[in-house]
Amino acid sequence: MGTSTSSRGPNNDSPLVPPWADVDGGGPGPKPLPNRFQGFRTTLGRFVSSGDQASLRKALRGYARSATGGSAVGPRRFGAMAQAGGGLYEVLNQLRADPASAPVNFRALAGRSTREAITAIVDALIPENGDADRIRAALHEALATCLDGEEVFDFDSITEEVLMDVMVAYTAQCVFEQIVMDSDRAFTKARTAKQAEDAERDLLELVRAVTEKHMKPLLEHQFQAMTKEEMHSVQLAAIVEVWREWEDYQL
Repeated sequence: MGTSTSSRGPNNDSPLVPPWADVDGGGPGPKPLPNRFQGFRTTLGRFVSSGDQASLRKALRGYARSATGGSAVGPRRFGAMAQAGGGLYEVLNQLRADPASAPVNFRALAGRSTREAITAIVDALIPENGDADRIRAALHEALATCLDGEEVFDFDSITEEVLMDVMVAYTAQCVFEQIVMDSDRAFTKARTAKQAEDAERDLLELVRAVTEKHMKPLLEHQFQAMTKEEMHSVQLAAIVEVWREWEDYQL
């Protein structure tokens, strides 16, 4: 992880949906609420300094409701990230089901070290936009986590289960990376480096659990035959459900 001090994130006047993330053409969204990040960042900092799970849930409720514009707007922020996820699905599914149909540069990954293969896949999928750093981190983390233990990159190791796990992990990691970027100085409220690491781990585990809960049912009945555009839509639909769950948190 270790992303909590990499950026101070957007300010209160930043558009809810920046231009490069506006893949559906819906525009920047409504005018952001005044001081939209204040409650989220304050409560998240309280969680970081105390480990109190109720504070984490309150922070995420504020993040979904106010900081990001609610479930009707907030998930649109992930448009460019979901597009990259669609590309990831297309590449891995080709390598899994029909390697001969994959571009030559991807077919050449067979037999190389898994670390080299992950780097090559990530480099090929990174767009040139304001989310490039988060997309790179999410792609790398998802692939490294789900292919852990495979020293040599073998197309046969990309089972349907592994591919589904990669897509859920990637989507969750995108959400986590964005929350951390938007948190500004919240993670500096930790008294020690370990406390900050523990807070990041707890946040990531919660994000992963709720993303898996809402995304896997959307994948299970159509996974093999999906297009990259359909995978793009599924990721965003899952994030909408994540936002709705957070909006409804009872404290």
